[in-house]
Amino acid sequence: MSIVVGPVLRCSDGYRFDTWTAGEGVSCGYPYRRIEDAHYARNAEIRASAQDTAGCAIVCRTLDEFIVKSTGYEMLAAALCC
Repeated sequence: MSIVVGPVLRCSDGYRFDTWTAGEGVSCGYPYRRIEDAHYARNAEIRASAQDTAGCAIVCRTLDEFIVKSTGYEMLAAALCC
């Protein structure tokens, strides 16, 4: 099963990243006090999904990219650009 990993974002209680899987939908990440800790946990999530032979990780650098990849609206976005 593939996983979409979102970017590290600043929120009211620290830094966090979200993930999306087809079976579970969006899972909100744990809030980290330090941005370095959030990046470390995100990289660990990416490495763990790379070791899983059943799927792959789609790593997003922006929130917009995460929304497009997790909702499947990239086909709609491509149609609107033309």
